[in-house]
Amino acid sequence: MERPSDGLLTADSESPEDVTPLPTPPSRPGAGKAGLPVKVQANFFRVNIQGKCIYEYTVSISPEPSPSRKVELFKLLERSRAQGWREFIPFIAHDRHAKLYSVRELPQPLVVDVIEKVGPPPHREHTFTFNIKKNSELSMEDLSKYVFLKGDLEYRNYNTSPVIAAYNLILQKFASSTATRVGGGDEVRSGCYYFKDTEYRPSLPKYLQPQRSLSDRLQAWGGVFVSVRPVRNQLMVNVGLCVSAFHKSRNLGEAIDIFRRASHGADPTRFLQKLKVTSQYRGYVTTMRVQEVVDKPPATLRFQWGNENVSVADYMRQRYNTTLRHATDWPVINVAGKKSPHPVYVPVELCWIADDQLYRGKLEDNEAREMIRFACRKPDDNRVLIDEGLRLLGFSKPNVIGAKQPTPTNVKIDNSALGNFDVTVDPCMVDILARVLPCPKLQYGNRRLDNVKDGGWNTLGCKFVRGAVVESWCVLNVRDGPVQPSTNDLTLESLCKDFEKKCKDCGIVFKSAPTILKTEALPDIQRDAYRRQALAEVHRVIKNWCDANFKRGNGNRAKSSFILVLLRRRDNFIYPGIKRMCDLEFGVHTLHVLIPKLGSTTPSKLDQFYANVALKLNIKLGGVNHLLGEGDVRWLKQKKTMVVSMDVTHPSPGSHVGTPSIAAVVASVDDSFVHFPASLRCQISKQEMIGDLRAMFNERLHAYGGRPGTLPERVIVYRDGVSETQYDAVLRDELQSIKGAFADKYGNSPHPPLTLVVCGKRHHVRLFPAQDQTSNKTGVKDRSGNTLAGTVVDNTITSVFYFDFYLQAHAAIQGHVRGTHYIVLYDENNLGSDEVQQGTYNASYLYARASKSVSLVPPAYYADLACERGRYYLHNFFDGNELDEDRRGSAGSGDPKEDDGRLVFNKALKAWGEGVHGNLKDSMFYI
Repeated sequence: MERPSDGLLTADSESPEDVTPLPTPPSRPGAGKAGLPVKVQANFFRVNIQGKCIYEYTVSISPEPSPSRKVELFKLLERSRAQGWREFIPFIAHDRHAKLYSVRELPQPLVVDVIEKVGPPPHREHTFTFNIKKNSELSMEDLSKYVFLKGDLEYRNYNTSPVIAAYNLILQKFASSTATRVGGGDEVRSGCYYFKDTEYRPSLPKYLQPQRSLSDRLQAWGGVFVSVRPVRNQLMVNVGLCVSAFHKSRNLGEAIDIFRRASHGADPTRFLQKLKVTSQYRGYVTTMRVQEVVDKPPATLRFQWGNENVSVADYMRQRYNTTLRHATDWPVINVAGKKSPHPVYVPVELCWIADDQLYRGKLEDNEAREMIRFACRKPDDNRVLIDEGLRLLGFSKPNVIGAKQPTPTNVKIDNSALGNFDVTVDPCMVDILARVLPCPKLQYGNRRLDNVKDGGWNTLGCKFVRGAVVESWCVLNVRDGPVQPSTNDLTLESLCKDFEKKCKDCGIVFKSAPTILKTEALPDIQRDAYRRQALAEVHRVIKNWCDANFKRGNGNRAKSSFILVLLRRRDNFIYPGIKRMCDLEFGVHTLHVLIPKLGSTTPSKLDQFYANVALKLNIKLGGVNHLLGEGDVRWLKQKKTMVVSMDVTHPSPGSHVGTPSIAAVVASVDDSFVHFPASLRCQISKQEMIGDLRAMFNERLHAYGGRPGTLPERVIVYRDGVSETQYDAVLRDELQSIKGAFADKYGNSPHPPLTLVVCGKRHHVRLFPAQDQTSNKTGVKDRSGNTLAGTVVDNTITSVFYFDFYLQAHAAIQGHVRGTHYIVLYDENNLGSDEVQQGTYNASYLYARASKSVSLVPPAYYADLACERGRYYLHNFFDGNELDEDRRGSAGSGDPKEDDGRLVFNKALKAWGEGVHGNLKDSMFYI
């Protein structure tokens, strides 16, 4: 029997040796009943299918082209006038890679030749042969039974993936020919489409226009996301909004110049690798991909040209009669392909960044701020843009119900792609009966809060349940950048007093006055590009204080000591550098404060700022900020329960090849469910499944209860960061690792029942207060126009069979709120819907760093924070900065890139060392 799919699970191809069947995820134990009913809408639209069958074909091309070339060849295939093929073109959809679907059966065998013209006139002609071979017939009858006969176990294991893939292609056919697509891979499941031409949006107000400049080099584009989903009782399409940064089409040399100024001299390879550029120095337009940036100017870089050894600048002058203006100050790029026996150098001043190029690097601070302003929109604005998106996707015609503005006459909307496949899309958002769960009660040291509402509460006058004890602490003034009026010693002294007073008001006990430290003036970033000299000075000052503290403690450094670090400005090297040295080497907690923020705020806001810092300090040092009311945590206390969360963070596009991924496992240690110490590991780059999970889980079991032999009677795991296609891998690999840890710790004794819940934030589901189509009135909403905190949806847009729900646990600070999608993959505890939904919502009020509920269940939030802290330990690797030593060399594989990656990985492991210092391992050092 095939593995279930449901749009959530996909069958993995398993080796013949691996015959152990995977556990089937539990069915929904009935709809939840807790909370007040409320009507909402979601950005889902009903898909109506009249056709009975779709024919699936596999496409092969001879000779085999590169993936990027395939895209262009499929365009030629669609324009082919070959007899026996052209009459079927209106009825086909394909992924431009290997799959093709048709509503009409194609003749077999079917071979179509296309001719590609390349190079300058007269063009060279290359002939490619498409072999289109029938693979299967996809019946709509089985899909209908699966979707509409919910609960019929005969169809529970029906694999919907092939049909859903087909309809994703069909519904994206029009957009794929008119827009730039981002995401989704070769086997199209979903994707974001960016419609560049602004003439599509003349009816929109200026603040909703689809593009915004982020800087001299980048611009933000607004796009439309589309994904077909089988949900309860129907097939729907999820249409959402997405934003991405794109390169501005400009001279490549100018773009590098701008980047280096903004990043203080960082390596431009971070954002240029694999970028498409165009050039005309040969007399015609050539498109190339950047493989690397060679940090030598054309006048200096030399190569062998025939019998001569010439510079790139001389070669351009002699061969192409081109004199370079930046021969001595701008770099050269290498555009040679993988199979090229030698590099191909092109001066950057002769290149232009091609249109529609997605930016895959890290945004600078000012660019990130502009991106947030662009992406942060109210629900009503997003509703307008989604209606616009329906038309851009070809799903609806002008003046349909739900459309706010008529489509301009100069815009062509083509519904033939859907009509030819007997498909229509309802243009109205689906209505849903949701529930708003009741807020939990909260307990502080001196009072109980019974009337919490709207996901937030006032802590004025509240004391922590248990205040931490500070044995020793210091304030470190990092003298980096221009001196601010608020950083003189007198102000620092008053700052310390105000901060200490606020902490004491909250219940933290200080046993000593702070030691005030300051560094020497640090060299600026122009003289110290990667801040190595600056960090050496900071290291010297901290080490001296730690050594003195060590001597005063008779050889025992107090675990409760911490450093309050005062920074004069944001810096991408100083902050992670201090975290690394204090977490790994010195074993001292740190808190960082930006001085300019303190000098420009009001007294009341300053008091709130100190209170927020006190929250972090107390939890780091082992205190307890607040608890849930006894009745709201009872479901977890029925048995000794350990709550766990797991996450993995991966290298970003600008990281060094071979940089490890970092895995984190956090777990509660008692029945307060407040403290979640972490286990951290490096693992193979970009591997999502946690490789050393068994050992990490053993560490968390060992830490539970604070003494050997104390083990939980029940375990609940929240797994964050996995996509739908990886659920099977979680059940196959990670579940077995957890079971292995149970075997190690419990032996022949009964193992604790386990529940495994996946939580996902990377989805495009958005809830809207219900809107009456006739009166245009909106239902219940909060002050920001969003649905209320505590809104839960477990019907209409959820899985046909499986136990999943959407929970919006928080109130939006700005923009359109996004809830979390929870899917119960494994459940030996037989939890009910209300137990999981209300329990997860209640837990969202236990986040230690805020007096608000949070969107993601706190343990999952903590696992993410722990992963991010691990990135600081390998900051130069993740950010693509110059490493301390040359990372290149021969590792023996014969593949330079593979050898380079292996050496980088080994060097990262060396930099990681023994990991977190023993003084901090049992604390929430990462928060």
